[in-house]
Parts: sequence; C-alpha cells; structure tokens
Amino acid sequence: MTAAIEKKIGHRITFLWHEDALTVIIGQQIPNAQRMMLNAWFAAWLLIGAAFCYSYSIAEGDEQNFLLMCLAFWSFFAFRVVKVMAWRKMGREMIRIDAEGMSIKNAFGKYGKAKFFLKDNIKRMEVIKRDPTKFMVGTQLNERDSKALAHLFDKALRKF
Repeated sequence: MTAAIEKKIGHRITFLWHEDALTVIIGQQIPNAQRMMLNAWFAAWLLIGAAFCYSYSIAEGDEQNFLLMCLAFWSFFAFRVVKVMAWRKMGREMIRIDAEGMSIKNAFGKYGKAKFFLKDNIKRMEVIKRDPTKFMVGTQLNERDSKALAHLFDKALRKF
C-alpha cells in the first residue's frame, strides 16, 4: 500500500484520497491586510465599549438604563466579532465522503459537530449562486476553486 499524497486546490483547500474515503479541509484564513483591518475594527469597537462603560458609571436614572441596553447590544456584537476572529485564525471546514455519504464539520481546531448526509440523498454537486440564508460548503471560495471542489466531490461520490 502506498502513502496517500495531500493535494491542493487554490490556497485554502487541501484534499487526500484514502482507500475508502476522500477527506477535504477548507481553511478559513484571510490575507494579512484583511486580518489587520478586522483587528483594527475590533480595537475601535472596544474603545466604543469603554466609552459606554464610562458613561454608564457616571449616568443616573433612565440614562443609565439606556446605556445598559446599549452595552447589552455592544456585548452581543463584540462576542460575534471575537468568534469571527477565532474562526479566521483556526477555523476550517472538514468534509469526508465515503460509501455511506458525506459529513461536513465546521471546526475550531479539531472541535466541532459534524452534519451527515446520506449518499442516496446527494444527487450532484454543483456551484450555485450564494444565498446567505442557506447552509453552504466552502463559503467565500472563488469560482475556479468552487468548480474544482464540486468536480472533486462528484468524482468521490461516484467512486465510493
């Protein structure tokens, strides 16, 4: 038995053929310039939060209640941005196709919950226009990489 060789599609996708399965990893890293802009935006968001906290500490009555509500919304979005930053640093989509079907896991490192789709329920893989309200695989891939990935999935579904 020969050792399997990891291959790439574009900059973010790696795949490996096994005897009984295909595994695909789609990294979520972004270019350094975009990462720095995201970090700068978050730093500005933290300054706004500090201003809300200071204002809350010196306010009284209804003004304090209003600022508490602002802080609640600020906290919600701060948490979401931290999650995005973590996803972009260590997140990845892990896809495995075998004789039974396809599993997809959005993982932080190795942790994440896989969704499984039976092979009988998968007809054909194709690139479709992105609808942000639907679950997608390989989000934010360019068209060339998306088509190559769909072709790879079709090949794996026919093979296993």
